[in-house]
Amino acid sequence: MRTSEIKDLVEGELGYRIDKNSRERHIVYGRAIYFRICKDRTNLSLQRIGETLNVHHATVLHALRNIFPSFEMYNPKYMDIYNRIIETEEYIPKYKKLKILQEQHRKLETRFRFLKELKIDPKLKPILQTIQELPEEKFPEAEKRIKGVLDRLQEYCE
Repeated sequence: MRTSEIKDLVEGELGYRIDKNSRERHIVYGRAIYFRICKDRTNLSLQRIGETLNVHHATVLHALRNIFPSFEMYNPKYMDIYNRIIETEEYIPKYKKLKILQEQHRKLETRFRFLKELKIDPKLKPILQTIQELPEEKFPEAEKRIKGVLDRLQEYCE
Protein backbone atom coordinates (compact mmCIF):
# COMPACT_ATOMS: atom_id res chain seq x y z
CA MET A 1 0.00 0.00 0.00
CA ARG A 2 1.38 3.40 -0.96
CA THR A 3 1.46 6.38 1.39
CA SER A 4 -0.75 8.39 -0.97
CA GLU A 5 -3.42 5.68 -0.72
CA ILE A 6 -3.12 5.66 3.07
CA LYS A 7 -3.36 9.45 3.18
CA ASP A 8 -6.48 9.42 0.98
CA LEU A 9 -8.03 6.71 3.17
CA VAL A 10 -7.37 8.64 6.40
CA GLU A 11 -8.47 12.00 5.00
CA GLY A 12 -11.59 10.42 3.53
CA GLU A 13 -12.55 8.96 6.89
CA LEU A 14 -11.73 12.12 8.85
CA GLY A 15 -13.13 14.60 6.36
CA TYR A 16 -10.19 17.02 6.47
CA ARG A 17 -6.60 17.31 5.25
CA ILE A 18 -3.84 16.07 7.55
CA ASP A 19 -0.90 17.63 5.71
CA LYS A 20 -1.54 21.16 7.01
CA ASN A 21 1.27 22.73 9.00
CA SER A 22 -0.85 22.99 12.14
CA ARG A 23 -0.91 21.90 15.77
CA GLU A 24 -4.69 21.77 15.98
CA ARG A 25 -5.64 18.70 17.97
CA HIS A 26 -7.83 17.05 15.35
CA ILE A 27 -5.11 17.43 12.70
CA VAL A 28 -2.43 16.07 15.05
CA TYR A 29 -4.67 13.09 15.81
CA GLY A 30 -5.31 12.52 12.11
CA ARG A 31 -1.58 12.55 11.41
CA ALA A 32 -1.03 10.06 14.26
CA ILE A 33 -3.50 7.67 12.64
CA TYR A 34 -1.75 8.15 9.30
CA PHE A 35 1.71 7.53 10.82
CA ARG A 36 0.49 4.37 12.57
CA ILE A 37 -0.99 2.92 9.40
CA CYS A 38 2.14 3.85 7.40
CA LYS A 39 4.32 2.15 10.02
CA ASP A 40 2.15 -0.99 9.93
CA ARG A 41 1.63 -1.24 6.18
CA THR A 42 4.85 0.03 4.63
CA ASN A 43 8.54 -0.69 5.04
CA LEU A 44 9.40 3.00 5.14
CA SER A 45 11.64 4.48 7.81
CA LEU A 46 10.26 7.12 10.17
CA GLN A 47 12.17 9.74 8.22
CA ARG A 48 10.55 8.69 4.92
CA ILE A 49 7.09 8.57 6.52
CA GLY A 50 7.64 12.07 7.90
CA GLU A 51 8.79 13.34 4.51
CA THR A 52 5.43 12.38 3.01
CA LEU A 53 3.81 15.09 5.18
CA ASN A 54 6.84 17.40 5.41
CA VAL A 55 7.53 16.70 9.08
CA HIS A 56 10.63 15.54 10.90
CA HIS A 57 11.08 11.88 11.89
CA ALA A 58 10.90 12.94 15.56
CA THR A 59 7.35 14.15 14.96
CA VAL A 60 6.45 10.72 13.61
CA LEU A 61 8.11 9.01 16.56
CA HIS A 62 6.33 11.29 19.05
CA ALA A 63 2.97 10.58 17.41
CA LEU A 64 3.55 6.82 17.47
CA ARG A 65 4.82 6.67 21.05
CA ASN A 66 2.67 9.29 22.76
CA ILE A 67 -0.31 10.52 20.77
CA PHE A 68 -1.59 7.32 19.17
CA PRO A 69 -1.55 5.30 22.44
CA SER A 70 -3.54 8.04 24.19
CA PHE A 71 -6.52 7.44 21.88
CA GLU A 72 -7.70 4.39 23.77
CA MET A 73 -7.77 6.21 27.08
CA TYR A 74 -8.68 9.79 26.24
CA ASN A 75 -10.02 9.90 22.70
CA PRO A 76 -11.91 6.71 21.85
CA LYS A 77 -13.52 8.53 18.90
CA TYR A 78 -10.17 8.55 17.09
CA MET A 79 -9.50 4.92 18.02
CA ASP A 80 -12.87 4.07 16.44
CA ILE A 81 -11.84 5.95 13.30
CA TYR A 82 -8.55 4.03 13.17
CA ASN A 83 -10.39 0.73 13.61
CA ARG A 84 -12.86 1.62 10.85
CA ILE A 85 -9.99 2.41 8.50
CA ILE A 86 -8.14 -0.84 9.12
CA GLU A 87 -11.36 -2.80 8.57
CA THR A 88 -12.05 -1.24 5.16
CA GLU A 89 -11.62 -3.19 1.95
CA GLU A 90 -8.88 -0.84 0.75
CA TYR A 91 -6.77 -1.60 3.81
CA ILE A 92 -6.66 -5.37 3.26
CA PRO A 93 -3.37 -6.36 1.61
CA LYS A 94 -3.69 -7.59 -1.97
CA TYR A 95 -2.32 -11.05 -1.19
CA LYS A 96 -5.03 -11.51 1.48
CA LYS A 97 -7.73 -10.30 -0.92
CA LEU A 98 -6.45 -12.80 -3.48
CA LYS A 99 -6.54 -15.61 -0.94
CA ILE A 100 -10.13 -14.74 0.06
CA LEU A 101 -11.22 -14.60 -3.57
CA GLN A 102 -9.51 -17.89 -4.38
CA GLU A 103 -11.34 -19.57 -1.48
CA GLN A 104 -14.68 -18.13 -2.62
CA HIS A 105 -13.96 -19.29 -6.16
CA ARG A 106 -13.13 -22.80 -4.98
CA LYS A 107 -16.40 -23.03 -3.02
CA LEU A 108 -18.43 -21.78 -5.96
CA GLU A 109 -16.74 -24.23 -8.34
CA THR A 110 -17.51 -27.12 -5.98
CA ARG A 111 -21.13 -26.03 -5.66
CA PHE A 112 -21.43 -25.60 -9.43
CA ARG A 113 -20.07 -29.11 -10.10
CA PHE A 114 -22.45 -30.56 -7.49
CA LEU A 115 -25.47 -28.79 -8.97
CA LYS A 116 -24.47 -29.72 -12.52
CA GLU A 117 -24.31 -33.43 -11.64
CA LEU A 118 -27.53 -33.32 -9.65
CA LYS A 119 -30.48 -34.76 -11.56
CA ILE A 120 -33.69 -32.99 -10.50
CA ASP A 121 -37.16 -33.99 -11.59
CA PRO A 122 -38.65 -30.98 -13.45
CA LYS A 123 -41.82 -31.32 -11.35
CA LEU A 124 -39.79 -30.46 -8.22
CA LYS A 125 -38.25 -27.25 -9.59
CA PRO A 126 -41.04 -24.89 -8.37
CA ILE A 127 -40.76 -26.29 -4.83
CA LEU A 128 -36.96 -26.01 -4.86
CA GLN A 129 -37.13 -22.44 -6.14
CA THR A 130 -39.48 -21.55 -3.28
CA ILE A 131 -37.07 -23.09 -0.79
CA GLN A 132 -34.13 -21.18 -2.32
CA GLU A 133 -35.94 -17.90 -1.67
CA LEU A 134 -35.96 -18.56 2.08
CA PRO A 135 -33.41 -16.67 4.19
CA GLU A 136 -30.73 -19.03 5.47
CA GLU A 137 -31.60 -18.41 9.12
CA LYS A 138 -35.12 -19.82 8.44
CA PHE A 139 -33.83 -23.18 7.13
CA PRO A 140 -34.07 -25.11 10.42
CA GLU A 141 -37.68 -24.06 10.98
CA ALA A 142 -38.60 -24.71 7.34
CA GLU A 143 -37.07 -28.19 7.57
CA LYS A 144 -39.20 -29.02 10.65
CA ARG A 145 -42.35 -27.79 8.94
CA ILE A 146 -41.65 -29.68 5.72
CA LYS A 147 -41.05 -32.88 7.69
CA GLY A 148 -44.34 -32.29 9.53
CA VAL A 149 -46.21 -31.87 6.26
CA LEU A 150 -44.60 -35.03 4.85
CA ASP A 151 -45.57 -37.01 7.97
CA ARG A 152 -49.20 -35.84 7.67
CA LEU A 153 -49.26 -36.71 3.96
CA GLN A 154 -47.97 -40.23 4.70
CA GLU A 155 -50.62 -40.70 7.41
CA TYR A 156 -53.29 -39.49 5.00
CA CYS A 157 -52.12 -41.85 2.25
CA GLU A 158 -52.14 -44.89 4.55
